[in-house]
Amino acid sequence: MICSTRLLLAGWLAVFLAAPGVSAQPYLTSKTLDIATLMPPPPVAGSPADIADLAAVLAAQAGVSEARKAQALADAEETIFVMFTSVLGDTFVSSFLPKTGALFARVGESEGAALDPVKRMFARVRPWIAHPEVKAFTRPSKTGSYPSGHATQVAIGAIVLSAMVPEKRAEIWVRAVDYAQSRVVGGMHYPTDLEGGWRAGTAIAAAMFLLPDFRADFEAARAEVRAVLGLGAMPVR
Repeated sequence: MICSTRLLLAGWLAVFLAAPGVSAQPYLTSKTLDIATLMPPPPVAGSPADIADLAAVLAAQAGVSEARKAQALADAEETIFVMFTSVLGDTFVSSFLPKTGALFARVGESEGAALDPVKRMFARVRPWIAHPEVKAFTRPSKTGSYPSGHATQVAIGAIVLSAMVPEKRAEIWVRAVDYAQSRVVGGMHYPTDLEGGWRAGTAIAAAMFLLPDFRADFEAARAEVRAVLGLGAMPVR
């Protein structure tokens, strides 16, 4: 009975941390990591690179299946569980992983705090807004298109989870690429937006791993994830 009560409380804690309007403390912000200095600018509107970007979006949408549209809609959710439960299994859910949920809530806040000013600075117009021939197959977003926040977030998630579960590194990265591609399929981003997101996510993850509070939370979450997934000690490198 006590064990069941603890599991229930853990589940409610994970839901609470992920609930809209409940903000976790970011590990870093744009004041501690200036992403803009690490980013090339997006293609200029109407330039050959921009035209190639648009062609790639239209190609991704041409003849897209209803199943892939549905996936793009589902992938609009920016939680580590939507991103990677299909790879890590049915026990990789918030109700079993409160420490992991808390860690990635802070990661999500860090991504927003570091990236939002960069999006506003570059102010690239999203493809579905700039080009009537591009369809919005997912929940429309109107904020700056470059760099992609979803690609940034999934890049951070893939890096952190690969450090927790290196046995699944290849599968994690395959899923990360597919998740990010949903933003192109959905008409929300150009391929170069995703490239910017990979760059930003890598920088944010690298910076967080240098922070003592992130490392402490990471170690606790890693132990929790490996226990829930039924994995043993970390493999020797």
